[in-house]
Amino acid sequence: MMSLGYDEAARICLTHSFNRHIIDDYIGKFDTTEEELKIIRDALDKVHMDEYDRLIQLCDSIAGAEGVMDIEERMGDVKRRYGAYPQEKWDCNLKLKEHFEEKMGKDIYSVTADSITNDLYGDLGYGHTSLR
Repeated sequence: MMSLGYDEAARICLTHSFNRHIIDDYIGKFDTTEEELKIIRDALDKVHMDEYDRLIQLCDSIAGAEGVMDIEERMGDVKRRYGAYPQEKWDCNLKLKEHFEEKMGKDIYSVTADSITNDLYGDLGYGHTSLR
């Protein structure tokens, strides 16, 4: 992605799966070489995650194939499909949910029921008006 000039997209590709900066939190099969794995580890060590990264991580933790899911149902679904889900990652996702609900003063599901609107982004200061 970076070689194509999509630095921010490349960053999100990296950070959305590693909310604790730990490569062992990856769920699934590593289909990379040892050299590629080292590049990923090095990039994780260097990246400083911000609120945008955390928001994407939260969205990933509630996004199912058919739309928004209960966060614990979503993580349980991943655990059933892949056979494991690190407890620390599970707990971190719940903390992310609490964090953003506190910032918004709203339950995450009340915000995602129709679409994510300016209420969420306005609170974070990103200036986006909609994801649609």
